[in-house]
Amino acid sequence: MSEMLMLTSSDSIEIYRYEEKIRNSGRSFNWVLVRDTLRFLRKSKIRKSNLVSKYGLKLVTQYLNKLDDQEGYDTIEQVIIACLDCGDETNPKKLLEQLKSKFGKDSVRVQRIQALCYESNNQLAEALQIFESILKKYPSDALSMKRQVAIFKGQGNLNKAIQVLNAYLQIYMCDLEAWLELSSFHISYLSYSTALYCLEEVLLNAPINFVFYIKYAETLYCLGGSENYNSAIQYYTHSLELNSPTEMDKLDHPPTFLPAIYGIIMSIYSMCEEGHPLKESQLKLMEWAQNNLLIITKKYSSNDKLNLVKHFIDSTDIFNKD
Repeated sequence: MSEMLMLTSSDSIEIYRYEEKIRNSGRSFNWVLVRDTLRFLRKSKIRKSNLVSKYGLKLVTQYLNKLDDQEGYDTIEQVIIACLDCGDETNPKKLLEQLKSKFGKDSVRVQRIQALCYESNNQLAEALQIFESILKKYPSDALSMKRQVAIFKGQGNLNKAIQVLNAYLQIYMCDLEAWLELSSFHISYLSYSTALYCLEEVLLNAPINFVFYIKYAETLYCLGGSENYNSAIQYYTHSLELNSPTEMDKLDHPPTFLPAIYGIIMSIYSMCEEGHPLKESQLKLMEWAQNNLLIITKKYSSNDKLNLVKHFIDSTDIFNKD
């Protein structure tokens, strides 16, 4: 479950500023700046594993005495996870020994890190055993349940992953990313109706995120049928209301609402193919979508891509059907 999903633009700007300051510090190691950077990443729940492993490792090995105890051990955990993300198996083992000497090997905090190290080494049975033992003591431990889901997903055991994720969501019902993950599992099984239920929970938790309205519309489209196509159009158009195309001329990159335009064209075309009568507003919407798709493609793509888009529009044209 992606931890970057809810990254805000202000967080991105702040991270960029920290990275620039670190790069501009030259050969000298500014431990205060690195500490503040890692502190911000922990607070924002952002990984940035390459950055953390590169500079954080030196911080915890050479400047740990500069940090207070609580922050020092929090930083060690952060660096261990970053190193594991980057494929470093040596340094996490050394740092884990420091945690064991402080908290003891039976500490839940240490056991979690130990299980992550097992995962990194592909010792999945050992990792699952640790997570299971933690959950026996603390049945609502979120991290252990999430890691179980990740392991079962990696093994291709989606039934088990769904089972654990359902149990997790009975406790943490407002976890948007978990609902998204569960919807993707059900889509893998072509269980679109159940996936729609999961996505409805996502929309309740993030009612102004246009991306989720597109995902919901795409799932409706996959269900098929004129009623679902019509509903999909409504969700695609609402995503456009949230992600307005009015300032397209000012963009120096392709706009982010293209999936909605493609979705509108395909939904209206599919309704027409099923013989469903179209409203005047839907005909106008189809014309608008086709025209804007051509304009965007001409502005941002090569002639080869433009030819493909023209062919797509011709093949889904409802105005000049034979």
